Amino acid sequence: YDIESDPLYKQYKNIYQKQGKDAMEDSIGNISSLTGGYSNSYAQTVGLNAYNDKMDKLNSIIPELYSTAYSHYENELDRLESRLDFLSNKDKTEYSRYLDSYKNYTDELDSLRNMYLQESKNDISIQDSDWEAAYKLAMAEQDKQQTSDELAYKYYMASQNKAQFDAEMAQKQYENQYNNYLKEFELRLEREKLANQDAQFWADFNEANKDSVKESDLYSILGSGDYYSVLAALDFNYDDDEMVRYRALAMGIDKDYIDSYLDVKYRNESSSSAK
Repeated sequence: YDIESDPLYKQYKNIYQKQGKDAMEDSIGNISSLTGGYSNSYAQTVGLNAYNDKMDKLNSIIPELYSTAYSHYENELDRLESRLDFLSNKDKTEYSRYLDSYKNYTDELDSLRNMYLQESKNDISIQDSDWEAAYKLAMAEQDKQQTSDELAYKYYMASQNKAQFDAEMAQKQYENQYNNYLKEFELRLEREKLANQDAQFWADFNEANKDSVKESDLYSILGSGDYYSVLAALDFNYDDDEMVRYRALAMGIDKDYIDSYLDVKYRNESSSSAK
């Protein structure tokens, strides 16, 4: 047990050190106040004793901290031993099943062999070759059954693997659909935001601007980072959307932002025409 590596001890140590420091400062301050505010060796001694009292209390709880750490160690050891017992018992169970299966196999083989010998004794007129053929046939049937069992097990494992694969593919398909939905939802929100900005901008812009915006003013707006206002002003100055696109690209506005703006504009115009 390393007391300095115990996090609980570190917490107590910080608390008692702070309390000891506060007690020392209070003691020195109280005694110094009696001598007109001047410190003296007696005040220093009393303050140090107050600090040491707190630290002695810290040392007094070390046995308790050790006991707590040891209890935690024992609990963890018990947990690991319990886990080890569980795994050991599981291995024993699997091994016992294997032994039972092997015993059944050898018992059946012995039974066939004994039956072969008994029948040979009961009827010595039967040729040994016939009994050997019967024995081989029995062994062949047993091999056939073993092969059938192995195929059944392989089929079961293949079915389990397929089910797991189908589940993983379904999960991936769901995640892809969910991500696509999020992207579409974010794009729709952005378009709605642009549509609202467009309506509000033109309401304010048409009221405040009666004439075309000058090129120098556009660069001033662009410098403030208000790309939407620059596009709206270009749209006000030029009737041709391709010219708006060309001028905006020349001024350094992102192509995707321009496309989004024009897309919102088309949808607004289509909506107005429909109404």
